[in-house]
Amino acid sequence: MDLCKTGLCTGCSACANACPEQCIQMAADAEGFLRPKIDSSQCVVCGTCQNVCPVLHPKAHSHETVAYAAVHKDDAIRLESTSGGVFSLLCQWVLDHGGIVFGAAYADDFSVAHGCVEKASDLSKLRTAKYAQSAIGDSYRRAKTFLEQGRYVLFSGTPCQIGGLRTFLGKDYGRLLTVDLICHGVPSPAVWEHYIQYRGEQDAQGERPTSINLRSKESGWAGYSIRFDYAGGQTYRMPNSQDPYLRCFVKDLCLRPSCYACSFKGIDRCSDFTLGDYWGVWSQLPELDDNQGTSIVLLHSEKAKRIWPELLSGMKAVQVDADQCFSENPSALYSATEPDDRQMFLSRYQSEDFSDLADELAPIPIPPKPQTSVTSILHRAAHKIKRMLGIQ
Repeated sequence: MDLCKTGLCTGCSACANACPEQCIQMAADAEGFLRPKIDSSQCVVCGTCQNVCPVLHPKAHSHETVAYAAVHKDDAIRLESTSGGVFSLLCQWVLDHGGIVFGAAYADDFSVAHGCVEKASDLSKLRTAKYAQSAIGDSYRRAKTFLEQGRYVLFSGTPCQIGGLRTFLGKDYGRLLTVDLICHGVPSPAVWEHYIQYRGEQDAQGERPTSINLRSKESGWAGYSIRFDYAGGQTYRMPNSQDPYLRCFVKDLCLRPSCYACSFKGIDRCSDFTLGDYWGVWSQLPELDDNQGTSIVLLHSEKAKRIWPELLSGMKAVQVDADQCFSENPSALYSATEPDDRQMFLSRYQSEDFSDLADELAPIPIPPKPQTSVTSILHRAAHKIKRMLGIQ
C-alpha cells in the first residue's frame, strides 16, 4: 500500500491512527523524522490510510477569516506564553466547560509529544514553543473517544497535524475546537536530541537539563532568549539570534522535507483558530506592544466567532486587517526555502562541534536596525508605570 510521496509526507500520523488493523507504525527515518511504516503481512489493503491522508485529501478551507491582535490581561500568564497568551484563554474556556485540551508537551527527556490535560494547573505543560516536531502518538484516537462521549475537546498543533485530525475524524463535531499555529517549519527530533546532549556536555559536564525554555522573555519578547537550567545550578542563556540551534532552525537547515512545499499555508484554513506572534505590532499597533508578547488570532469558523466574545473579558483585543498583519510574519503564508547546505548540515551535525558547524552554515546575523518606534517605546513605558501603580 503506497501513501503520499516521501517528500510530501508531514508525519501527521493520521494513517497510523486510522488503520483498522493497526499495522502502521510511525518510525524515525535517517533524518530523525517519523514516517509511516506498514507491516505488509498484516495489511488488508483496505485503503483507509490513503483516505485519511491530509496531503492526498485536504479539507476545505474557510473563506471568511477575521483577524485580531490580542494580549492576555494576566501578565504572569503572558510571561509564560510564547506570544500574547490567547491560547491559555481558549484552553480555560474548554476546561471550564468540562473539556480536555490536547497539545505538544515535553516528556521527561525533553523529546516532544502530544498529550492532554484536564486541569488548569497543567496548562503550563502546553505553553511555550517546542522547536522539534511533536509525535502525535494515538492522540487522534483519544480525542475522538472524548468527543463521542460528548465532551469538549481543544486540539492544538501545527497546520498539518490539524489537517490530519480533520481527515481522521471524517466529520466535524460540535464540541471540537481546533487551533493551529503559524508554523515556520518543524525541525528534526534527532537534531533536537543531539543538541540537548551537546548543551549538557558544554554547560554541565554531560548532565541533562531540568528545564528548557526556547522563548524566554527575560530580555523581552522581540529579542527572546533560549534558556537551559541544570540540577547543579548551571544555566545556559543565549539570545535567539546567537544560539546555534535556533540559528540552524531559522536558516531552515533541519526542517522536514515537506516543510519546503507545505500545502497548509495561507490565511484561510481548516482550523477554527490560528495563533501566532504578531511581529510588526510595534509599528502597526503600538498601543498593544509592551514587548511582553502580542498574539495574532485568526477566527476561521462560525464556531470560533461564536466563542470569541466570551473570551474578550480576559484580554485586550483589536480587530486588524488579515493581510496586513502578516507583513513581518511570512511563515503564515509561504513555505520555507530548502537551503543548498541542508544535506551537508544533516550529514555533519553528529560528528562535528555543533557551534562550529552553525558558525559555518548559519552564521550570526548582523543586527538589524531597531524596529521599535518612539510611539511604541512610550506605550511600553506607560504600561510599566500602570503596572507599578496597580492600574489595569
